Amino acid sequence: MAINYSLALRMQQPGLPEMGNKTFPVAQYAEVMNLAALAEHMTSHGSKYNKGDIMAVAIQLTSCIREQLLLGNKVVLDDMGSFYVHLVSDAADNAESFSTALIKNVKVKWAPSIQFSDLINSATFRFVGSRESQAEARKAERERLNAMATIQPGTEAPDNDGNTDPDSGSDDSGNLGD
Repeated sequence: MAINYSLALRMQQPGLPEMGNKTFPVAQYAEVMNLAALAEHMTSHGSKYNKGDIMAVAIQLTSCIREQLLLGNKVVLDDMGSFYVHLVSDAADNAESFSTALIKNVKVKWAPSIQFSDLINSATFRFVGSRESQAEARKAERERLNAMATIQPGTEAPDNDGNTDPDSGSDDSGNLGD
């Protein structure tokens, strides 16, 4: 189990282009898990609750957390961490001139518990290409398969360079990222 990542060139310090660009890792998710998939996964860990029960609890939990946040409460879910609100607003010159009309957004913040905040100690990493390079590779593979589908039986399939002689061509055994 590893966290996939690719590399991207980004400004070293946002807002200060004179500091130049540096290479940073970008996490690449392998899969998107919705609530139903997560509930199914939880049942595979020997839970005595079925997928429907888990989904119902999660839906109710979400609703109740929202309700408590709107009441101005902080919700602490032990090993999961804490949920609380953060107000985004324009500034007032002083307390007398402040009004709630200056509040532009209410954001939900999550303060992770130690189980989530120390993921670095349990994580392993695997280099993968960027989403763009992965899409290009999938397109090239589809084109290669489509080309092979049109080859008549008894003829040689062309290699990556278009050659039909198996002894010609280059050795493409190099592997980027290892």
